[in-house]
Amino acid sequence: MGRRRADPKAETLRESRTLNPHPESVADERFTDSEFFDARDLVQVKYEMVRRVEVDGVSVTTAAAAFGFSRQSYYQAAAAVAESGPAAWFPPNRGPRVRANSPTRSSTISRNSWPPTPRCDRRR
Repeated sequence: MGRRRADPKAETLRESRTLNPHPESVADERFTDSEFFDARDLVQVKYEMVRRVEVDGVSVTTAAAAFGFSRQSYYQAAAAVAESGPAAWFPPNRGPRVRANSPTRSSTISRNSWPPTPRCDRRR
């Protein structure tokens, strides 16, 4: 069997961790009738949901349902964009939270694991 060819946009969204896990739940007419709007793009979906309420005056309940979110998710998205702009919808970078050479990291290693404590209860 041949392997399905991957969609480059879906792969890019997956790598940036902005792929909507439930694009089928987006029922807004702009996403169903247009090729520009992509229900797989989580940032675009959230942006349009917040814009629909704040600019078009649609109720929170109606907008949240049309975009496949709960009202609580709408309020979290609106608060995040009010505080930090649309960049708040992008997930934070993965990776270590402290640098490898930081004092926190080295003191944790030395205090917890070095030098190894001898086990006196072992029999030879």
